[in-house]
Amino acid sequence: MPGEGKTEKPTPRRLERAKQEGNVPKSPEVNSVAVLFTGLLLLWLLGEKFFSDLLMGSFYAVERFISPEHLDPQDLLLLWGVFLKKLFLWISLLFLVILAAAVVANIAQFGFIFSFKPLKPKLEKLNPINGIKNIFFSLNSLFELVKSIVKIAIIIAVAYFYLKAHLVEILSLYKLPLGEGLRLLVDLGMKLSLYIAATGAVIAAIDYGYRRWKWIRDLMMTKEELKEEFKQTEGNPEVRREIRRRMRQIMTRRMLQEVPKATVVITNPTHFAVALKYDMERDRAPKVVAKGVDHLAEKIIQIAKEHGVEIYRNPPLARALYQSVDVGDEIPEQFYRAVAHIIAYILQKKRELEGNP
Repeated sequence: MPGEGKTEKPTPRRLERAKQEGNVPKSPEVNSVAVLFTGLLLLWLLGEKFFSDLLMGSFYAVERFISPEHLDPQDLLLLWGVFLKKLFLWISLLFLVILAAAVVANIAQFGFIFSFKPLKPKLEKLNPINGIKNIFFSLNSLFELVKSIVKIAIIIAVAYFYLKAHLVEILSLYKLPLGEGLRLLVDLGMKLSLYIAATGAVIAAIDYGYRRWKWIRDLMMTKEELKEEFKQTEGNPEVRREIRRRMRQIMTRRMLQEVPKATVVITNPTHFAVALKYDMERDRAPKVVAKGVDHLAEKIIQIAKEHGVEIYRNPPLARALYQSVDVGDEIPEQFYRAVAHIIAYILQKKRELEGNP
């Protein structure tokens, strides 16, 4: 049973952390079936070659080189060495292929994970009382016992019904020539092994499904744990607010640094302030380089006065520009006429001040 109040599904971060700690949904039945199918495939592909190369080759060598009249120990040792060499090569091939199958079966269940955390010693594992409880009184032990009994019973049943269906063929083996009888026996054994492997695959699928369901259930979270996980993942809300506040300060400072470069500041006169910059030779349209309301508007107006930037009072236009245009964007066409009138007025005023009407 999951812990009381654990009603929320585990987050991806919690699942990933569990995997890194070695807590994964792993079914040994999947490995067993993968190894069994791999072994059967090897026998089907290479069984005849193995038989002819290892067994028949050795028998022919004995028949050819060793005669009943003359038994040379050196010949026996030589033949024995050849036999062991071939046997070692075949066993090595079988071991490597089965090892690869087991690795692929593990990766297929929970992905590729490389971690030393499961190898770290834990003192609670050294407690013999806990060990005895886990063996005799845990639900996992009971499940494994029941599963093993059911699995053995099913496999025995499959073997029984298969052998019963082919009982006549088995009982007539003694009537067949040795080679034909061996081939029939191998064929019956391969088919029986495939039936057992297929049964094992069904059992493995059920076992893996149960273990994955239990893995997810054991990692369920309470609402408080979910909130804490969100804080750790997304950051503490107070920290995020502080970061946003500092970012706004940085953006405000950068914006205010552009006010001295502005062509005009349109005001409301104090509640809104929008600073526009326009260079007839480079700009297609005036750009908003700064804007603000209330205290920030006052700051923009103050900087504009300190640097001699023209301040033009037009409440409707100031409010409309503030609400419609972001800092750094050009003004839309709907404001061209009004802004052009203001810029023309400013340029005319500058020419008059310079004595060039």
